[in-house]
Amino acid sequence: MKSSTWIVIPAYNEEKYIDCVLKKVAKFSKNIVVVDDGSADNTAVIAQKYCSHVLVHKVNLGKGAALKTGCEYAFQKLGAKAVILMDSDDQHDPAKLPEFFQHLKDGSRVVLGERAMNFQMPLIKIIGNRFSSILVLVLFGVYIPDIPSGYKAFTKKAYQKIKWHSSGYEAEVEIAARIAKNKLAFTTITIPTIYHDTDKGMTLLDTFEMIIKVISWRLEK
Repeated sequence: MKSSTWIVIPAYNEEKYIDCVLKKVAKFSKNIVVVDDGSADNTAVIAQKYCSHVLVHKVNLGKGAALKTGCEYAFQKLGAKAVILMDSDDQHDPAKLPEFFQHLKDGSRVVLGERAMNFQMPLIKIIGNRFSSILVLVLFGVYIPDIPSGYKAFTKKAYQKIKWHSSGYEAEVEIAARIAKNKLAFTTITIPTIYHDTDKGMTLLDTFEMIIKVISWRLEK
């Protein structure tokens, strides 16, 4: 399973971290796809030193769009049977990759990284995190922990059921909503809580827009 699993890493202006991220990931797998989402810095140039599959958006389309580009490429062009999604800002520990590989090998269709809600996570992030999980629970009847976590994996068959349309950070919530709506079983893995830049992620306006979108996903046929 490991040889047919590809790691998809979206990146936007991450020249500060992408080098160390790819060095660490390469210790566990050479199957890496980096999607440079219209960066204005040297993110793509640095990424090309470590992997031959570096896709570049000419303009910034958003995290959700970058993830979709990477997944479609992995499944359609590289023949992947599964993908593992990781962020490019050094907030995901590649040392957890063997656990993802093992769960996929053991038959899990969806594997979600779950962080501890402790002092290492900013309070506003904890509130938003809990709110997302409760919202999905109320509307879909399934509790999914740590929805904003970008460290997750799924098989090709699972991807066909949870393929998202969101282009921004709200893609994480849409993925969770589709997992719940399609009643896909999932496994969780405890991952370290690491923060470098606390200003990234969804804004208050994004949160209100997310609520409307989650309701629309619930009403979809």
